[in-house]
Amino acid sequence: VAGNFEEEGVLDRVLQWKNAVLVPWTHSVVGPDAFLQSQWEAQLEYAASECFVHVRMKELFDLVTEYPDSLPAVRELSVALDRTGRLWYQTLAHEWRNALMARLLHPGAETSQIIEVYINTIKVLREMDPSGELLQVVTQPVRDYLKGRSDTIRCIITSLTDEENGGDLYEELRRQDAKPLEEAQLDEEDEEEPPTFDWEPPPSILKRRGVITGQVGRVTSSSRRAGDILSMLVGIYGSKDLFVNEYRIMLADKLLGNTDFNTDKEVHNLELLKLRFGEASMRQCEVMIKDIDDSKRIHTNIHSTLESNPKQSEPPVVDAAIVSHIFWPALTSIPIKNHPRIQSKLDQFSIEYAKLKNPRRLVWMKQLGTVELEVEAYEEDDDGNIVSHVKEVSCTPAHATLLAHFEDKGEWTSDELANSTEMPGDMVRKRMGFWVNQRVVETTRSGEDTVYSLISVSEADANNDQSFQHDDEDQEQAVSIGAHEEEEMKVYESYIFGMLSNLGQLPLERIHSMLKTFVAGSDHKYDKTPQQLAIFLQQLCKEEKLEFSPDGLYTILKKRS
Repeated sequence: VAGNFEEEGVLDRVLQWKNAVLVPWTHSVVGPDAFLQSQWEAQLEYAASECFVHVRMKELFDLVTEYPDSLPAVRELSVALDRTGRLWYQTLAHEWRNALMARLLHPGAETSQIIEVYINTIKVLREMDPSGELLQVVTQPVRDYLKGRSDTIRCIITSLTDEENGGDLYEELRRQDAKPLEEAQLDEEDEEEPPTFDWEPPPSILKRRGVITGQVGRVTSSSRRAGDILSMLVGIYGSKDLFVNEYRIMLADKLLGNTDFNTDKEVHNLELLKLRFGEASMRQCEVMIKDIDDSKRIHTNIHSTLESNPKQSEPPVVDAAIVSHIFWPALTSIPIKNHPRIQSKLDQFSIEYAKLKNPRRLVWMKQLGTVELEVEAYEEDDDGNIVSHVKEVSCTPAHATLLAHFEDKGEWTSDELANSTEMPGDMVRKRMGFWVNQRVVETTRSGEDTVYSLISVSEADANNDQSFQHDDEDQEQAVSIGAHEEEEMKVYESYIFGMLSNLGQLPLERIHSMLKTFVAGSDHKYDKTPQQLAIFLQQLCKEEKLEFSPDGLYTILKKRS
């Protein structure tokens, strides 16, 4: 029995062995009259089912992780539990809960793995107990643990929209019978049959008495409840707004990193998400995708205009994603002064855009984007010799601006580059590390400053052992999470000061309740927990904007003149 999850009929063989061996032997020992009077056949069936449950009780976590291959074992466990009665259901819930806490809810488990096991647990428990009572008891620690992890929402949204690695959640979003989250029922589904006055809920597991009392009966498939997995995951946080905001941030990164302006996949995902989260919630995401589609038409128009200009000696090289900043999340903002050669290309595009969309003007986010360059690098060939070759490199505008300065002169210090590009010195050193690793430039020390110069063949051979330098280019995102949260907090701060100015002292719970009421209809919806609000209020107290009294009330700090 142990470990045999995929084979059907394991419990039947146990009961057949009981009928073939135990029943005749007990009948011969106690006699026919005592056998019938004491219900020995029912007791033996109970004992056999109890032993089966004992074995499976040690394999509960494996039943979940190997689902759906373990479906035969799950169904047979459900039958065995139905024969043993309600006491074993309580023991099962306790053991299952402890198994999940011990083997799943720890820092070593990835959030995506926890979500996958949680989804499988929902499916297994729905199969065993359509009433949902086991599900509520067993999975409560998992829900609490997922709520405490910072990347849970991002993992859920990624799985919903990732065709290759999305798994069950990707298929869940594409269910033909899916309903909006407002209408989705967590524990029942009545579409198959219209409701009547004869409708009854599935029987509770606590009312099952077991085979000895003769009250054994499985719930029919027509009364099984199909749980909406997505609504249960959203229910962990109690609000869909957190998921919509996270998707909006992820969508912004995808759209701005999409160099070919192809939005077919994002449009498809958005339409599916609108069916579940509602059209109103996804309105800003619609505008974002429309911006990218409009950008493709605009830059195609500008390119054709520039190419038809006889004064234009070089083909246009600038493609721009033109966004409506009101509808987009806060984008990363880093001060950069482009090299004049690069800036002239951007200015040329801006002039044509102003003619096309007058009176609108472009404001360039100079740190965002991708630049395709051809650079001369020195690397080893198959024979170990240092040779020069031209290769194509994709980099950020900051990297391109720094390298463009070496067309003016072959040697720069980090301070000179910082002054010329208006970037902080530490940022210059990190960005230049990219070109050092590409074997385009080399570094030397001049006192406390770093000197960068283009590599020649002899220098490349002499500096072949130059160490790798770190560059955090891959860690950058177009959307600034910190700036987005800071913008939200400024909005909340203005509301909090308005409340305290009008009402005087207020406790945390009252402030939290009023923010949920008054900020619900604004662009920045209030979706924080009381714990997050408490941290923010304490920060305002440290900044000497608010004062916290011993009786738990917040008030505006009156500065003494």
